[in-house]
Amino acid sequence: MSMRGEVDGGRMMRAPAVRELDVGALGRTISARRWWVIGPALACFVAALLFVSLVSPRYTAESKVLVENGENYFTRPDRSDQLATTLPDDEAVQSQIQLIQSRDIARQAIRRLDLKGNAEFDPLAKGIGVFSRAAILLGLERDPTATSPEDRILANYYDRLTVYSVPKSRVIAIEFTATDPDLAARAANTIAELFIEAQSAAKRDSASSAAASLASLVTDLRSRVADAEAKADAYRTQSGLLQGSNNAVISTQQLGDLNAQLAQARTAQADAQAKAKVIKAMIAQNRVGEIPDVANNEFIRRLSEQRATLKAEIALQSRTLLPGHPHMQELNAQMADVDAQLRAAGEKMARTLENDGHIAAGRVDNLLAALDAQKKTVGTAGVDQVRLNQLDSQARLLKDQLEFNTSKYQEALARENAASTPADARVISRAAAPQLPSFPKKLPIIAIATIAGLVLSLGVLVARELLSGRAFADEAEQPAAGTVAVLDPAAPRAGTDAAGEAAREAEGEASLAATLDGLRSLRAQNHAARALVVPPSARAEAPAAVIALARRLCADGRTILVDCNGRRPAVEPRHLSLDSYGSSDAPPLGLGELLTGDASFAEVIHRDSQSRLHVIPAGSLGTGAADLDAIKLVLDALGETYDYVVLHAPAPTDPVTLRLAPDCDAVVMVHGGDAAADLASGRAALARAGGPAAVHAVPAAALDMPLATRRAA
Repeated sequence: MSMRGEVDGGRMMRAPAVRELDVGALGRTISARRWWVIGPALACFVAALLFVSLVSPRYTAESKVLVENGENYFTRPDRSDQLATTLPDDEAVQSQIQLIQSRDIARQAIRRLDLKGNAEFDPLAKGIGVFSRAAILLGLERDPTATSPEDRILANYYDRLTVYSVPKSRVIAIEFTATDPDLAARAANTIAELFIEAQSAAKRDSASSAAASLASLVTDLRSRVADAEAKADAYRTQSGLLQGSNNAVISTQQLGDLNAQLAQARTAQADAQAKAKVIKAMIAQNRVGEIPDVANNEFIRRLSEQRATLKAEIALQSRTLLPGHPHMQELNAQMADVDAQLRAAGEKMARTLENDGHIAAGRVDNLLAALDAQKKTVGTAGVDQVRLNQLDSQARLLKDQLEFNTSKYQEALARENAASTPADARVISRAAAPQLPSFPKKLPIIAIATIAGLVLSLGVLVARELLSGRAFADEAEQPAAGTVAVLDPAAPRAGTDAAGEAAREAEGEASLAATLDGLRSLRAQNHAARALVVPPSARAEAPAAVIALARRLCADGRTILVDCNGRRPAVEPRHLSLDSYGSSDAPPLGLGELLTGDASFAEVIHRDSQSRLHVIPAGSLGTGAADLDAIKLVLDALGETYDYVVLHAPAPTDPVTLRLAPDCDAVVMVHGGDAAADLASGRAALARAGGPAAVHAVPAAALDMPLATRRAA
């Protein structure tokens, strides 16, 4: 990866400085300025007290309405009791709320409550003010005199009306607010009554419109039914499909009658033939007297009695007379004559029955012929019957429609003319005049206003302290009490006594504190502070002091030490212990490899094992200023990630230092305490090279001592 790409990537690693909130200092500030908090709270308390004392109280009355199905078993036309499936749902309840808030009910309520002229609702009750007239002339407000009394009161009416549904129920609460508690109660009850009346009127209007539409429909159906029945009767007469009893067609009835007659004729034929056959069989067996039909004949009965008498006489005479006796022969001749008469009577009866059978057979043949002819007639009339059935079905359907719509029409007329139509709602709680005002709630308003003033003033004070930075504890800003004797080269020595030694230590600490404050001020300008640390002359060097200064800056933010002194580098194992130093003898990669593109930022940035300091060794950096051509890109990239960039460079007269000085914010000269001339010449060289105006001189002794030792001292 090239050095420029690493520079761009390094800019994404910026992290803000970590500063802790000093709660104790913030509390002391609030305690010191407590009247800044108490004063606004008291002002809010007094203002709220005056407000609740001067404002006119308002009273809120509430009326509750239950939305339900007003129909019952007695009012339903079909006398059904399926109320569970017709109960209003949430959408129906919300629709009823919109009806209550409609302008029609609002206008009726305004008229019924006589709100015209009421100063609380009517804008014209007190006349039009000057400002209102000006706004009307400018077109900013509507002229109330140009509207009806109800319309100009609507705005105030809706401001005082609240309608909402009670959760998990079909109850609608109607609240009305007014300065007069009786007016508030009357308004809530009046709106509920108007809502129920509007529902009843809507049902009556619906019944009226239904009756009007059904009237024309019934009239049309009556004419259509008459036409359909007339067409059916005309076609029935034309096709001969006249109806007899039981609404059956005559041809069909005739066919049934022929079938019945045919069955009777066949029965008579079979009966006559059977009787004749039986009679012939009994005649052949000489059992004529046993035939039922023969025995019932008067002539046959007399012959049978005569035969019985002769048979008895023959039996009586045979006791004394022989068969050849003339009297016995006469009796036998009489018996034979009687038997012949009986046989002749039986044969005559048989022939009579056979003739009846022949007559019945002829009748059967005639009926069969007539039945066949009637079948043909009925078959021919089938097509006509289908057409006739269609006409009858159409007429019957129209008649059913006429009956149904006539019934609905009568019901609609009854509902239209009814004096009271059940509404789908009823009042379950009427409003009463409230005793306590709903506005203002004195105690809550005073408490909330006071707490709001207290919180607001406290928040402003805390925000001011946070934005100014005074509420944050800064470890680096704490004064460090040192025991090292440091002398400003421009100051006279105080001697070798203890007092002079303490004075020199104090002066050194003061110069170090001024240097750190200067670097913090540069960091406070929202960019990384670049500090160029140099010795006052080419003869001097202070790598330990450079490292100590960089470690000291770690307390304020993320700090990186860049070693730009190839001749006398500060980042060496004898001066600084890095995590990358191991058993390998090869020196770590550094700034030289980064500038040539042989290494990336991740490869050249190392960490101090004894602090949070990050360092970039000099590496293969040359001793000429030409080797630092790309140093500005490196500094920009490091400035996006770190808060302080410390550059270790040679003496102020060195070309490398003169090349780096214009890109830095401050120069720190670390001296040994007796280099006043070198410091002056170094400042002059940096000024000629266009270096920064901030040049600090810090004694090396003030930095060489570890921070823990200085604080312990």
